[in-house]
Amino acid sequence: MRSLSSGASAQGSIENLSLGGCLLQLDHHHGFHRGENVEMTFCVRQLPVRVQASVRQLDRSDLVGVVFTLLSDRGRRQLLALIEELAEILHDQVDALKQWQKPSLRPHMVRGPANKDPGSRKR
Repeated sequence: MRSLSSGASAQGSIENLSLGGCLLQLDHHHGFHRGENVEMTFCVRQLPVRVQASVRQLDRSDLVGVVFTLLSDRGRRQLLALIEELAEILHDQVDALKQWQKPSLRPHMVRGPANKDPGSRKR
């Protein structure tokens, strides 16, 4: 992410992503301001997608929310492909977690009193 006015830049990870904008967790403290115009580059399947955005949300913990202001048709298609790919990965992870949490289907051995002939005690 790079400011179009000051040139300040930062890198980080995507916390939330949509076609309208995203929330980023930056790697270090930043000097961005609400309303500041920035340029961002995402790599989608090893192809760069450059977008322009405006800072809408700032947080003391280095979270920055932006709304996309300029995104080409190609960039929109690539971003949609990335969102769909991430949704598929998340779906697979949820399925794997559900499988992991299922109780074991192995038969359980039940221990109890030994089977004895009820009449054998009476003598």
